[in-house]
Amino acid sequence: MTKLYFAAALLLAAPAAAQDLTNAGAAITIQPGAAVYVGTGGFANQTGGTLTNGGTLRVDGPTTNAGTLDLGSGTLEVRGDLANTGTLLPGASAVTFSGVADQLLTPGGATLYQLLLNKPTAGANTLRLAGDLTVSNLLSLSNGLLNTKNGSTLSTLRLPNGAALSGEATGRYVLGALEITRNGVSGAAVDYGHGAVLDPAGNNLGTVAITRVAGLTTADVSFGQNLNNAGLKGIDRIWTVAPAAQPAAGQPVQLTLSWLPDNDNGLTDFSQARIYEQTAAGQPWAVRSAVANASGRSISGSFASLARFTVSNAANPLPVTLVDFAARAEGPAAVRLNWTTASELNNAGFTVERSLDARAFAAIGTVAGAGTSTARHDYALLDAKLPGGATLLYYRLRQTDAGGEVSYSPIRTVALSPVAAGFAVYPTKVPVGATATYLYTGPAEAGTLEVLDLLGRAVRSVAVDGRATGTVPLAGLASGSYLLRYTTATARFAGRCVVE
Repeated sequence: MTKLYFAAALLLAAPAAAQDLTNAGAAITIQPGAAVYVGTGGFANQTGGTLTNGGTLRVDGPTTNAGTLDLGSGTLEVRGDLANTGTLLPGASAVTFSGVADQLLTPGGATLYQLLLNKPTAGANTLRLAGDLTVSNLLSLSNGLLNTKNGSTLSTLRLPNGAALSGEATGRYVLGALEITRNGVSGAAVDYGHGAVLDPAGNNLGTVAITRVAGLTTADVSFGQNLNNAGLKGIDRIWTVAPAAQPAAGQPVQLTLSWLPDNDNGLTDFSQARIYEQTAAGQPWAVRSAVANASGRSISGSFASLARFTVSNAANPLPVTLVDFAARAEGPAAVRLNWTTASELNNAGFTVERSLDARAFAAIGTVAGAGTSTARHDYALLDAKLPGGATLLYYRLRQTDAGGEVSYSPIRTVALSPVAAGFAVYPTKVPVGATATYLYTGPAEAGTLEVLDLLGRAVRSVAVDGRATGTVPLAGLASGSYLLRYTTATARFAGRCVVE
């Protein structure tokens, strides 16, 4: 095997015979019109070496760059692996990967101007990324697959504003994470080119990046899965939409999603398809579009928020399809919770959970589910035992299926009007054998509620925990007037009631 070592500058202006090439520190320039072919031993540009390409450079073996590789305005065709650990200057050149076997591209933080994939051999036609890569002008797929996952590491291929994607079709597309960014999304619909068309519908969304993860057959990474039943899944594509600004209230955007047969993920009938949204990986999926015929592998919907989206059919519902969940203050001492499902699968029921800090949640009530149903169901629960003194509360739903698996809804926040510390009883006149209710707005701490007769003797005493409402222990008391005393470590309140 012949290797050429250059200790000084070398100017190549004419075609050279195919050979192996190691640059051990020289400055090499390939002039426009010149063609250099390097054999299967490959090209090694070592530390201190510089190669400037204005012509055509084809490397049949591995290409490694630890020095400076200036691609200028020439073209580079790589038929082996390419690994960059030095400085790679993309210029305005095209880099073509055309090897007959699988190839590995290690960008080393570099950007390419144009990346062309044209691999001739079926069955051994994948280019893998070992690191994030930005392509600033054009990613063109003529033949072969580009996979951004190498081993267990998932990298991201990024096309910034102005860069284009062309050539995706059955058998040739980007597997893994493909992020495409567009600036100033505010007027006409924008076709991102990787299966997402975003119509801002009058909104000024600013810069919007949409990352598509596809083809990895990995739950919650490239396809959505029902948290209650792993056998129910969506297509093998998830789009994450990240706008600079979310849509304005009451002004939803339009999103159209499409996919290739390669990403059907075993699903066969899309005549009753829906778009699902997920607030973040690991969270439940919620149905976000009406049933539509997506047999052409395309479906549209209107969305009040933008997060993670995928598609599934009627036979594979991803969640208990929660279409609405609201929490609203009802007076100073209660919160009403309402939620609606469009369909349910083996749903045992819901547990409403409350928190003071959005981190530690506690159950406050349960409501039975509808089991398995495709009809709409409306649910409600009144939280009438609020913690005393609270001005901000957080609520969520914990849904449990028949097998004991659980999933959670998005969190809802309720602001309560501040109420002066106090203690009141109603009604103030109670028939013998009936009960009264107290309203407490003092410190949220444990204490004691005592019932005293007119001689000041305690005839009833119960522990209290600072919640906003509770029952006064009047059972078994004879008719007469009673003093009520509510005592905590830091406060004392009093009231009166009459048993008659």
